[in-house]
Amino acid sequence: MLGTLNKTELEYCTIYNDVPYVCASLGDKEITLHSTIYLPKECKLKPPLFVWFHGGAFKFGSHNQKMAKRLGRRLSQKGIAVASVQYRLHGKAEDVSDKIASQIDEYQNNRENLIRPGLCEFRSIVAMEDGVSFLGWASDVADRFGWSEKRVIGGSSAGGITACNIAFGARQLGLNAPFIHGVFSCSGGYSYPRYVDPSDNFSVLALHNPNETRVSVDGVRMLKKKLGGKMELLESEAHIHGHCELSPGEPKWQTYERIERFVNKCVN
Repeated sequence: MLGTLNKTELEYCTIYNDVPYVCASLGDKEITLHSTIYLPKECKLKPPLFVWFHGGAFKFGSHNQKMAKRLGRRLSQKGIAVASVQYRLHGKAEDVSDKIASQIDEYQNNRENLIRPGLCEFRSIVAMEDGVSFLGWASDVADRFGWSEKRVIGGSSAGGITACNIAFGARQLGLNAPFIHGVFSCSGGYSYPRYVDPSDNFSVLALHNPNETRVSVDGVRMLKKKLGGKMELLESEAHIHGHCELSPGEPKWQTYERIERFVNKCVN
């Protein structure tokens, strides 16, 4: 599927634009999903891979939006490979794979009202399947791109929900997600406390506004209660929905250093 890749060379990284990683059904069509990859140069060791999922209520958004580009360029300068991942939008019941279709009712029966129901419907499960597919693909092509098997996943809003769904829900639906080393969530959350296992050996960092209306803080507060010291929850009434900055005016270096520090803590 890879073929000839469209790439952009920068001083500190190579950007692979819109690399195809899987074909998936959406309605009556078969579509190809892509990721844009930021690969650091001159690394002495194989870099870890930070996988990013964009926001947009599972209805809109792009893996090539400005936030993803900034993350890719900033973190690749620090020796971290970044992949910003496209996933299916507006997913419906018929778009779910046969592998998990029979298990969704039981999974949804264990949902609590922690984030609004519209963010826990089929479109979120379809996005989770795509995220798991990407992680499997990333393992398959690790030698091609030169990254290590160490993975941290993260996202903004719906992307943060997707990261949490992969970390805690994928295995409950029988999806074979590779081991992850950490989860970073901006305005994300999770609504299935039954499936959160405190013995999981990875860390979580979440940023959230306690007065958030689009994605309630309750989903990440539940995670913090369950995971204890394995999770850091940073709440700020100044936090803007979906942003990586904890508050407006936070220096950019501080924002990206926080993420860099978290990724390195997870993989070392």
